[in-house]
Amino acid sequence: MESEASRNWNKVLGISVAVVIVIGVAFVIGAFAVGPSRAKAGGGYLPSAVLTMPVGNLPARTADGNALTLLVRIAETPEARKAGLASVGTKALDATVLLYVQPKITTARITYVMSGICAPLELAVIGELGDIVAIKKVEANAKSIAITERHRYVLAAKEGVLGKLGIVKGVSVSPVDMKRIS
Repeated sequence: MESEASRNWNKVLGISVAVVIVIGVAFVIGAFAVGPSRAKAGGGYLPSAVLTMPVGNLPARTADGNALTLLVRIAETPEARKAGLASVGTKALDATVLLYVQPKITTARITYVMSGICAPLELAVIGELGDIVAIKKVEANAKSIAITERHRYVLAAKEGVLGKLGIVKGVSVSPVDMKRIS
């Protein structure tokens, strides 16, 4: 026969285990709710639209003739081109270069969506032969940018990043020789 003290102890133990479980569940729910917003606030956030874009090594040649390889995210679908660098955190933009890929050489003005960017960008417009024909600046609050130059590719990065890498007007890149990593 079980004593009253033993029954009370089992009752206290059961309540304690239930409380620990409730606190654990609340912690996990809180981590999922608060974690992403903390990452965004820290500036290192990459949205899933960017994370799911393929990655490639893009060969280039700087103005002084040095070989260079850029690690790029590839926006080749209409959805990826529309998402672009929207919602990418400012710190993540320091290391993110996006290559917009059009299905063919453009013969008319093309508008790229820029809403949701959190820092000024620069775009390197790539001509038919792989040469950078223009560098365009995009303000952080811009909704879009129109590019009138004939192109099939555009490199996008945080303002100053492409210049630091040696990507300036007249430099040559070779998207057709790009090696996909994923």
